[in-house]
Amino acid sequence: MAEPETVTPDLSPLALSILELLNERPMHPYELAATMRSRHYDEFVRLNFGSLYHTVEVLERDGWIVPAEREKEGRRPERTIYQLTESGRGVLLWVIGDIVSQPRREYQHFSAGLMFMHHLRPADAARLLELRAQKLQEVSTKLSRLLDELSSTHGRLALIELEHKIALIDGERAWVRKVAKEITAGKLEWRAGQTAGDERLTERLRRRNGPGPH
Repeated sequence: MAEPETVTPDLSPLALSILELLNERPMHPYELAATMRSRHYDEFVRLNFGSLYHTVEVLERDGWIVPAEREKEGRRPERTIYQLTESGRGVLLWVIGDIVSQPRREYQHFSAGLMFMHHLRPADAARLLELRAQKLQEVSTKLSRLLDELSSTHGRLALIELEHKIALIDGERAWVRKVAKEITAGKLEWRAGQTAGDERLTERLRRRNGPGPH
């Protein structure tokens, strides 16, 4: 496979999804969105029509997709059907290979929360971590059910990203519960002292998240 770029293009998951679908057949943006939802891409890609149309414009500007034809149905606005170019197909394969082979630094909101968790009272931090673990369990159960349903009509390779996501969620859930127990047992050092502001914050968190698991 020829390398399309000396530096791997920084494609968003949405852009990569568009190229992947157009590699199957030409589609218009509405069909792209409908196909992503039917295949549950929205579990992995932040999908809305504004960002979809913007990404399509960027991919067209870069020459990786081009208009193939325009479609008109009744009173609906004219739709542009796009197809993948040869350079777009090369970028698709190159970026997939790079993502699979090269770990990247990823910035997550949860990591920031952990960095500053010492501002919470230990008991509240443990309680909120348990609440997170409970919600992760709900997500894992939902995705596992979806995986079981899709497995009857799709091979494992077609669902491998869903399997990976479940594994990550289950791993995080186990780790979060372990940390919550260590906090409760006093095994983690904690910054001493709380201000009135901290108390108000703790109360707001308590009201927003409910009583939580016991």
